[in-house]
Amino acid sequence: MRRTTSHRNFFPTNSGGSSAISASGSSESPPPPDDESTKKVRKTGIAKVVAENSIVIVAVLGCFMCVTVNGLMQKLGVNPKIVEVKEAEKTATLVQLAKIEDGSGGPWELPAVYIGGKLLGGVDKVMETHLNGEFVPMLRAAGAIWL
Repeated sequence: MRRTTSHRNFFPTNSGGSSAISASGSSESPPPPDDESTKKVRKTGIAKVVAENSIVIVAVLGCFMCVTVNGLMQKLGVNPKIVEVKEAEKTATLVQLAKIEDGSGGPWELPAVYIGGKLLGGVDKVMETHLNGEFVPMLRAAGAIWL
């Protein structure tokens, strides 16, 4: 005959079976969310990050060009928000980024650099605007640098 008891958290458990409360009194961690709930968070997450941060770099994890763009910004005194995605998630991320641009297209490749919530472009556009002397004024206008 099994006896039901209540622990501190008032959830009944069977005394003969395993309990969610360990011997030390701490509960086990909940299982990680399934892939579907993670994808739903990401769908709204990138758009939210772009809207809330003055400088955002959406990059592929370990991409050399992404590191180069970040390095340039760091040397200019900018601390951009970096959203790194895995190579397998790259296409889905590009589709999400295209939705941010309200039908005017989106980035075709990563890294995608957003300044003040607007898409600047990839590494080629960042380097072009920097060499033309337009990059630092853009960063100032977005409030990323002060000098």
